[in-house]
Amino acid sequence: MKLVTDSKGRLTCAELFPPNTPFSAEKQGDGSIRLIELVEKDVPVINSVRTKDGFLVSPVKVDRKLVVAAIRADRDGR
Repeated sequence: MKLVTDSKGRLTCAELFPPNTPFSAEKQGDGSIRLIELVEKDVPVINSVRTKDGFLVSPVKVDRKLVVAAIRADRDGR
């Protein structure tokens, strides 16, 4: 498939680029362009509770090992 930009440098191809979808574009050293569709990750959210003393505490017990593993997985994924 050959794509040609318009006078403002835009590419359009509904088959490859669905409307309102974010992409990351990087120019490679060899002159090629790498497009990556940005997909939001589903992450668990824990809402904290404020005590009468003003402290924020978690309503559920959070395992430190799971938190460390999640942070490392996120860092390695980049």
